[in-house]
Amino acid sequence: MEGCKIIDINSVTEPDGTLYVTEVDNRVPFDIKRVFWVRDVAEGATRGNHATKKTRLILIPVAGSCEVVVDNGTSQEVFKMDTPSKGLFIEKMLWRQMRNFSPDCVMMALCDRPFEPGNETYDDYEEYKKALND
Repeated sequence: MEGCKIIDINSVTEPDGTLYVTEVDNRVPFDIKRVFWVRDVAEGATRGNHATKKTRLILIPVAGSCEVVVDNGTSQEVFKMDTPSKGLFIEKMLWRQMRNFSPDCVMMALCDRPFEPGNETYDDYEEYKKALND
């Protein structure tokens, strides 16, 4: 799907553990302005269920797994996120939903913009589709 792709996260495995690292200009196509993560998602719950108006982000499953459904208003693609060595880049104006969280899932997001309350997302799918056609 255009505007959405899996990116590799560098990893170095050493006798005492594995280090995962990503940097601007090293697979991150933007300056990181905000980092957040989601954990302890209730069984059967979904997260996201919106499209960002301006924000691009990369989702990285730091622990556990979930599925990310990305929707461009006409088609959907499902990404199984289950390793911290892969991130999912999502361009602005793509609807996303995270679902099927494992109990230990920690999903981290790297964003290119600070959060703007009140004007950050389309939370209604029909409103989102209308905005795509405007």
